[in-house]
Amino acid sequence: MATTPPERPQAESAAWPSTSANSFRQQYIAHSSTTDSDLVEAAYAHEQEHSNGAMGRREFLATSTQMEGTSYVSGEKTAVPSATESQGSSTDHPSNEDVHVSRAANLNDSTPTEELPTPGHPVATTASPVEALEADDDYADGKFQPIKTAATKDTTDQRPKMQKKGSGRMTEDDLFRVLSRRRTNASDGPGSQLTPVVTQEEQAEIERLMSRMFGQNRREHSEEEKTRHVGLTFKNLTVKGMGLGAALQPTLSDPFLGLPRLLSKLFSKGKSASSKPPVRTILNDFTGCVRPGEMLLVLGRPGSGCSTFLKVLANQRFGYESIQGDVTYGGSDAKEMGKNYRGEIVYNPEDDLHYATLSVKNTLSFALKTRTPGKASRNEGESRSDYVKEFLRVVTKLFWIEHTLGTKVGDEFVRGVSGGEKKRVSIAEAMITRASTQCWDNSTRGLDASTALEYVESLRTLTNMAHISTLVALYQAGESLYDLFDKVILIDEGRCLYYGSTENAASYFENLGFERPARWTTADFLTSVTDPHERKVREGYNDRIPRSAAQFEAAYRNSDAYRTTIEDTRDFEQELETQRKERLANRSKATKQKNYNLPFYKQAIECTHRQFLIMYGDQLTLGGKWGGIVFQSLIVGSLFYNMPQTSAGVFPRGGVIFFLLLFNALLALAELTSAFSSRPILLKHKSFTFYRPAAYAIAQTVVDLPLCLVQVLLFDIVIYFMSGLGRTASQFFISVLILFVQTLSMYSFFRAIGALVGSLDIATRITGVAVQALIVYTGYLIPPSKMHPWFKWLIWINPVQYGFEALMANEFSGLTIQCVPPNLVPYGANALTGYQSCTLQGSQQGMTTVRGADYIREAFTYERAHLWRNFGIITAFWIFFVFLTMLGMELQKPNAGGGAVTIFKRGQAPSSVERAMDSGKVVEDEEKAGESDGEKLALGDSSGSESGTAVKGVAKNESLFTFQNVNYDIPVDKGSRKLLNDVQGYVRPGKLTALMGSSGAGKTTLLNTLAQRINFGVVAGDFLVDGRPLPKSFQRATGFAEQMDVHEPTATVREALRFSALLRQPKEVPTEEKYDYCERIIDLLEMRSIAGATIGKIGAGLNQEQRKRVTIGVELASKPELLLFLDEPTSGLDSGAAFNIVRFLRKLADSGQALLVTIHQPSSVLFEHFDELLLLKSGGRVVYHGPLGKGSRQLIEYFERNGAKECDPSANPAEYMLEAIGAGDPNYKGQDWGDVWAASSEHEERSREIQQMIAERRNAPKNSQTDDSRVFAMPLGTQIFA
Repeated sequence: MATTPPERPQAESAAWPSTSANSFRQQYIAHSSTTDSDLVEAAYAHEQEHSNGAMGRREFLATSTQMEGTSYVSGEKTAVPSATESQGSSTDHPSNEDVHVSRAANLNDSTPTEELPTPGHPVATTASPVEALEADDDYADGKFQPIKTAATKDTTDQRPKMQKKGSGRMTEDDLFRVLSRRRTNASDGPGSQLTPVVTQEEQAEIERLMSRMFGQNRREHSEEEKTRHVGLTFKNLTVKGMGLGAALQPTLSDPFLGLPRLLSKLFSKGKSASSKPPVRTILNDFTGCVRPGEMLLVLGRPGSGCSTFLKVLANQRFGYESIQGDVTYGGSDAKEMGKNYRGEIVYNPEDDLHYATLSVKNTLSFALKTRTPGKASRNEGESRSDYVKEFLRVVTKLFWIEHTLGTKVGDEFVRGVSGGEKKRVSIAEAMITRASTQCWDNSTRGLDASTALEYVESLRTLTNMAHISTLVALYQAGESLYDLFDKVILIDEGRCLYYGSTENAASYFENLGFERPARWTTADFLTSVTDPHERKVREGYNDRIPRSAAQFEAAYRNSDAYRTTIEDTRDFEQELETQRKERLANRSKATKQKNYNLPFYKQAIECTHRQFLIMYGDQLTLGGKWGGIVFQSLIVGSLFYNMPQTSAGVFPRGGVIFFLLLFNALLALAELTSAFSSRPILLKHKSFTFYRPAAYAIAQTVVDLPLCLVQVLLFDIVIYFMSGLGRTASQFFISVLILFVQTLSMYSFFRAIGALVGSLDIATRITGVAVQALIVYTGYLIPPSKMHPWFKWLIWINPVQYGFEALMANEFSGLTIQCVPPNLVPYGANALTGYQSCTLQGSQQGMTTVRGADYIREAFTYERAHLWRNFGIITAFWIFFVFLTMLGMELQKPNAGGGAVTIFKRGQAPSSVERAMDSGKVVEDEEKAGESDGEKLALGDSSGSESGTAVKGVAKNESLFTFQNVNYDIPVDKGSRKLLNDVQGYVRPGKLTALMGSSGAGKTTLLNTLAQRINFGVVAGDFLVDGRPLPKSFQRATGFAEQMDVHEPTATVREALRFSALLRQPKEVPTEEKYDYCERIIDLLEMRSIAGATIGKIGAGLNQEQRKRVTIGVELASKPELLLFLDEPTSGLDSGAAFNIVRFLRKLADSGQALLVTIHQPSSVLFEHFDELLLLKSGGRVVYHGPLGKGSRQLIEYFERNGAKECDPSANPAEYMLEAIGAGDPNYKGQDWGDVWAASSEHEERSREIQQMIAERRNAPKNSQTDDSRVFAMPLGTQIFA
């Protein structure tokens, strides 16, 4: 029997907080190594002693389960105690594994001991939770028992009391609805009474469901689960990268001027000119740990080192100069994990990388098939297909994507699931990996507040159930998101400013002397202290606060938080040592290496099946390609129609054979772009250890076989018979065979280049030279006998040349060529046939016919005997290129790191950057340097007063845009689907209007519809400018800043703005004036220091915030005369950058601009800057339209007046309204807020207001600017020249 547990501390009130419950459980476990039933009985006896028997056994068990199992649901934070804390209550040091209890309740503890009676199952009153679960026959059979109906909870007391349950049954769908309702009630504010969302038995059933994949029963039967590396520690982690941080844009002249420039530097600066770039520190001496079941929030501005931190902890170490320090996973070092256990660590980039043409079901099924454990790690009698079906069913219902299983994932060009659903597909894919450590990099980018919250809640659920360590970097985190995390780390300039519990982070910085502004979220406050212009200092602390990142780091290292982290890490290392020993004891031959679950040949089979599904999902592209092939074959066949078998048809006959080869070879060039577009997905799957990249290369080759055969047949059959090539069965089928193998060889050739080369730019240069060599040195344009000796060797490594020889031999070997003039000599009226000869090569004296075999022997040195030799050589080339592709794909490194580089056009870099590059020093952030020099630009000091001053020099709008009865329908398989339903509203000059709603509500769709950018489906409605129909110049006279930040990568910031101004401002405006206006925009957006920088791509160009500013600047440069649409201008930005962008938009509105902005996850501070709101619900229906009022009071009063719960004063109004309308909750059962709005007095008032505006504006004098009938501002000649 267990030793006597320590006495539970008494609380003053009638209830114990959940923290005390968890602490008591840990203290008991620390003294016990007994069974769960012993633990339950002892805890119950102890409870009886202190409550005088007031609580029955069943009530106690259910209550303790609820208190432990749902602590994270109610938003109450449960600190994870270290071993030293446990030591403080006992002299005996507990075993390390027993000490650690994750923030989520363990599945064994959260399953109730006693089940309600069900048919065929007696009541177990004394069994432990695990025994009760395993005794369930339906659980063992893979089925579910009917789940009991939830009872209503009495919340009058702090301790929830159980009530009698009825006899009603709960379906499995009801269970998942319960699971989907689990969320943190963060909006209720601190100190409010939180009502438990999930009853005790519901929670137990949820845990019982999840235990099918992650529970004790599966762990006990799984070799993999017994040998998992759970828990992460990092000590003295320092990462260094090589580079200056800036570079010059390469140009066409570089190959010619590179050597003279190098010699010039050598003469002027000596050896320093050729020295290596300097090494800079990206992360400096990080220490900490993330226990199983814990979530770590990574905060920092873009460029601070957050992505590097996640990549290194995810063991993605490629691209860095050096990585120092120790990182261990469950006690094993990074080298061992990278060699034998890569699949247990996952890094998820911020982009959702999936094949667009695959359905959600096929995407997840493929991941499951490749990650299905072996027979020894599955339940008894469970087959692979059973595992896949069960896991797929559970995971899709858990993350609410079961309704999307038949829908394509989609991307920018393929219509698919919404952004929020795509995020959940990514989470489900990561869950399938069952990785012990998961790192997520800014994955809420582009999600609205409700979907972002669901996303992090899903991670919370995954972390709790799978007992893993999760690290998440978020640039904008609301309070409800922040509360879901256990620990937080703040990074700036590669230094750790704070690492510790989320509860203590804000108070730590407040104690340093910083002031937290009202209604700022904790995450925004933490990030703001790293920005000199955003942070607010408490009175009297101006001379005492740390200011630089190094000073913050020094302050942290002298704090109690740092000492606690060191102790916690040391204690956890001791626990991991015990875990490591147990893992070694349980290790078998099958689990000695766990990189891939499938053998190589099965990986190739699964990849081949998926590749066929990808091609099938893109039938339009495939059909278009084949249709184009048939069309071109008809044209070519008509050009060579029925070639004569005379000397006049000899050269054309060689020409049509050459074209057959060349056309199919050049079609393979498309593989180059395909190789680079699919590379990120391949590398993601490689890091997830779904399959070896070599298996994917084989799969592509296998899929090529039928597709290339169809392609060759379509092209060859038409041209072969139209042109009159040799019409024997052997000649035709040999021709098809040679063309088929030749095409496969060329596909593999270009694919190998794509696999071996790092960028599409370099690959394009290589293929450009290669294609020239393939064409010129085939033997048709220049016969081999006339080739220059220096380059003739190219024909021996040219697979097309071997194919050309084989086809020429196949065609001419049995052909007798009749000589006709002008190849017949002498020729004339009196010429006698017996004295005539043929001038064609291979002819014999006195013969007017030439044997085809002689002709090709003399003209090309080709032999019929070489045909099958050449076939073998082409096949060998094909196999060799496939091998190179496999090798190249295996050598590619996923998520390669390194310092970001800003690329400047030569001669346009700021002087400080040029000096730094010349001297070989690390280039500092130019924008920071500019501000430190006192160059305060138009945005002004962020720490100043609120916006109220207008931006000078920006065009002012005077026109009013209204829209009424807007409906948008798109065709679907069985009819049509309405995306917008009777939407109406207006956008007024001088007002900043927010367009908001949950993911999939139709925000971007409405924005595109209003901007007249829809070219699919049926749009109906009245769109008026000043009460009149839209002018032809509407699209040119409006600005539309897209979310995707699409720009020409090689253009500089200044060039992008000038291009927009030149072509979109009216032609009456002088060019010089247009360019001057661009310079004003550059200053307004604080881009003077990067005006000469090329836009590039992330990592080799502008960062995310700078690209967003360029997007806005390009639209402002066009001087929009009517209004400006902006789609997610703050997406992907940190809170400080988002604040600057929104504040700038506020100033634009104050200057007279009319702006309509879709925005996600706005904090209450950002939300205050908006004047009006247009709120949509799913289905594209309006929920609210009108002014927000001071403190959003008009909005809040509208919802409270119509039945929504009261808004807490500390709540974020943006989150409150989305929660009120049930945004993002598929199980929302409240009133339809679209109907509420349609019947409201506010709706009637808006309608009258719109009609009044239309009437007033229609009678007003016309604005000459909006009366422009030109679609394009500039004539065609200027467009071509620009």
